[in-house]
Amino acid sequence: MIYLILTFIYVFADQITKFLIVTNIPLGSGVRTFDYLNIIHITNTGVAFSMFQGANFVFTVITASVVAGVLLFISKYKNELTKLQIHAMVLIISGGIGNLIDRIFRGAVVDFIDVGYKTVYRWPAFNVADSCVFIGVFLFLFSMLFQKNNKS
Repeated sequence: MIYLILTFIYVFADQITKFLIVTNIPLGSGVRTFDYLNIIHITNTGVAFSMFQGANFVFTVITASVVAGVLLFISKYKNELTKLQIHAMVLIISGGIGNLIDRIFRGAVVDFIDVGYKTVYRWPAFNVADSCVFIGVFLFLFSMLFQKNNKS
């Protein structure tokens, strides 16, 4: 039950931040905060780093399949997974659901976090859902490499 609540919290955080961006910052505009952080409003119909733009339907199907696959993996191996591994998968599922909601209801993923140093070194814009996926993958790999098998 706690993992379902966490999933809801992560998806809600993603969607509320995107709602605030969409309703307060015009598409293509941004707010300069620091040299290394800007809040912008862009959309992405592709995947990470804006690759494969225009393939929203394909990535909607892929994202839904990955979320379903991770859910099946958890249900099949839940007794063999550690709490950290399950939490990592909850983050991955939450990020997938957050971006899936965008793809289905907005036709593109809303990205708004722009980090880097001035205009020289910039990371591609991302959102809370992307962060959940990244952190989830990192935690899962970390647990596989360094954590002893402390089952949940």
